[in-house]
Amino acid sequence: MDSTTILSRRLLALATVTAIAFGVGACSSDKKDAAEGSGQAGPVNMEFWGWAGYEKIVDQWNAAHPHTKITFKKIPSGPAGGYTQISNALTAGKGPCLAQIEYQAIPSMLVKNSVVDITQYASDGMDTYVPSAVSASSVGGKIYGVPVDVGPMVLFYRKDLFAKYGISKPPATWAEYKADAEKVKKADSSVKFGTKLGDGASLASFTLQTGQSWYSTRGDSWTVSIDNPGTRKVASYWQDLQDQGLVAKTGSAWDPQFNKASEAGKVMTFIGASWAAGGLKSDLKGEAGKWRVAPMPTWETGDNKSSSNGGSATSVMTGCKTPRQAVQFADFLSSDPQAVKLGIEGGLYPASKAGQDDPSLTGGDPYFGGQKVGDVYKASAAQVPSTWTNGPTFQQVATDFTGAMGKGTLPDAVTEVQASTVTAIKKLGLSVTNG
Repeated sequence: MDSTTILSRRLLALATVTAIAFGVGACSSDKKDAAEGSGQAGPVNMEFWGWAGYEKIVDQWNAAHPHTKITFKKIPSGPAGGYTQISNALTAGKGPCLAQIEYQAIPSMLVKNSVVDITQYASDGMDTYVPSAVSASSVGGKIYGVPVDVGPMVLFYRKDLFAKYGISKPPATWAEYKADAEKVKKADSSVKFGTKLGDGASLASFTLQTGQSWYSTRGDSWTVSIDNPGTRKVASYWQDLQDQGLVAKTGSAWDPQFNKASEAGKVMTFIGASWAAGGLKSDLKGEAGKWRVAPMPTWETGDNKSSSNGGSATSVMTGCKTPRQAVQFADFLSSDPQAVKLGIEGGLYPASKAGQDDPSLTGGDPYFGGQKVGDVYKASAAQVPSTWTNGPTFQQVATDFTGAMGKGTLPDAVTEVQASTVTAIKKLGLSVTNG
């Protein structure tokens, strides 16, 4: 999830105490490295590992920079094994100079001594990206990645079905969302207004909107607050909708069951990140013109708080001998107009402020009936609270929530994962307390 990462300097020191001694990676060159790893004489060759479609951007860079060559290696997505592959390669001294790292994974990779501080090379350019992405790429006031994309949350809805069931406008608040769902159920109980909250990432995104966080630090210790009032409010709300049969049990945009229900006119909305539009366009081509995009409903009228789900940065990995050149490429990938355009074509919503004004995002989208959906995404990205702190065991949290949600209620899952996360952080040898 594209959420804000904050970590104290003292905890940073605790987590990275052995980073300086970590082995060299797979960056190579034709001549001896320059002093202090800030650059080198002669041609530079660097590997970049990631799972997004970066091939054309790398080709563009290489064509314009003959003395700094990037070799792109496509790996599985981070949670699907990519991070393990990166960590294993670094341990063997054969890791890349650069890698695609999701925002929520940066603290985990830092604890493993996999990413390096690039503040001295990247700080001057950070004002070109949306603040939430900069915060999400930073730990303890230091920069550990150049932001690439963000996942602003919105409401996707079927305009034709809204008209059919007498709903004149998309719900602006969660109270209105429930009222609309009840209205639809009363008219036809086989039709669901939306989809259930089904995983830990979604629960985290909805909690972020409340302004509360699952983690914080006190001195050298983590505090785990997954079981907080904001999470409880979210969990109770969605459990109530599920218990009353107001939401479908299927997923959204990429779920075959959802697609089948949508084609039958049995589901009307889902809350998702901007990138979910790609799933609609690819899997539900026959519904072009029927879908629209609206702001994510809020808990209070007019509070304008939104959320984010997804997004990643380009990080320089431990052992990279040419960090200055690595950051130059990372900044190019995220800010060069043509590179950003290629990223947008590949389904990424840019973290770059200028990139969000690319003509391909500001014009009307035929799939959404000509609506300028980029305006909705941009507004959402600007309204993400800066109160979130990512923790050092994000994969454990996701896995534990999947298991807990599969056997009990959402509130029960919150209690269970609070306890399992404290245990998991203790196993890392870090100090941790219950929030």
